[in-house]
Amino acid sequence: MNLPIFLLLILLQLAYSQETCSREETLQRLREYIQRYYLWKEKLGPLPTWQDESEAIQFLRQKGDKWTTITNIEEDRSWYSEGKLVGIGIRWDDKGQVVRVFRGSPAEKAGIRPGDIIYSINGERDNTKWSVVIRNTPAEKPVELVLIRNGLFVTVDVYKGPFVVDPIEDVKVLEFMGKKLGYIHLVNFTMPALREFSAALEKLISEGIDGLVLDLRNNSGGLISVAKGIADTLIGGEGVMFYLESAGNGVVLYEFSNRKGIGMPILVLVNRNTASAGELLTALLKRYAKAVVAGENTFGKYVGSNVYPLNSCGKVVRLVTFVMKLPDGSPIAPDGGIRPDCPLGKDDSLSSALKCIKPLLPKEDFAITP
Repeated sequence: MNLPIFLLLILLQLAYSQETCSREETLQRLREYIQRYYLWKEKLGPLPTWQDESEAIQFLRQKGDKWTTITNIEEDRSWYSEGKLVGIGIRWDDKGQVVRVFRGSPAEKAGIRPGDIIYSINGERDNTKWSVVIRNTPAEKPVELVLIRNGLFVTVDVYKGPFVVDPIEDVKVLEFMGKKLGYIHLVNFTMPALREFSAALEKLISEGIDGLVLDLRNNSGGLISVAKGIADTLIGGEGVMFYLESAGNGVVLYEFSNRKGIGMPILVLVNRNTASAGELLTALLKRYAKAVVAGENTFGKYVGSNVYPLNSCGKVVRLVTFVMKLPDGSPIAPDGGIRPDCPLGKDDSLSSALKCIKPLLPKEDFAITP
């Protein structure tokens, strides 16, 4: 007797959800956010009518915006607060070789190994499209990877799932020309990064290091507040360290927290994938700690974003809203990225990169005695 009422309640709930999360309302909110908060709103002109969110993002891409995205609030929150992603959990290089399999990821559980060469993903052989292919594969369907392993083709099916990206990949002490150099490889600026970086730095200092090598290669950014916190542990000064300038010239100032910095030579390693907050920290260390930057030109993402809700079903837009600037008014990175003081090839080893810190160390360390 109660079953029809139960079914009616379900139908009413579905109807309510569809009404409150209608595409028209979602797109209308997106238009309002763009018109009110978007960094480059003055350059857009009249906004066209979009059929769905993907058309809106494609419109912004055509205007040169590479970074505004629409995502789910829970996924966005999980990433920035816990470093948790949903996917298969691998990183590959330009040649398609797997360079990292994340701990506890679906890829690790499926048996994918560093050194495997990806031939195709879901039949797609263009490695510039693989990330999109994975993102567009529904969670209930497998992502098919054809790999080359030991000269043989191997097919592996991987179902997407959650995994954690640890902010620090490696911490160790390196010996170089009679000096002890602390090495920290920091790959993101999620909330756990500040705590883990501080602990790693404290451990290295306790071991008597003479300099620091901070590896920011493949660090695509994260929270500005976390990058600022890490900067506070390494550099000192007074007044404004950097600021954010939003549409309409609204300004948020970030001031120094300490007068003194770490007081030792710093080498920063970067590559073409170092972006956003990674570039911010690089620029701050170069300006205030006289750090040497080594590697490739960075990505050139000098802008940042804020999150705005699009509907009650959890969709949000991460919209580009501000530029990160140094006190002299210059962006933290030019369009072509930060140029390294010590250029390196993408295949150069860590040991060959250490030569870039040599000018920061006392000259007598390199004197040749008979």
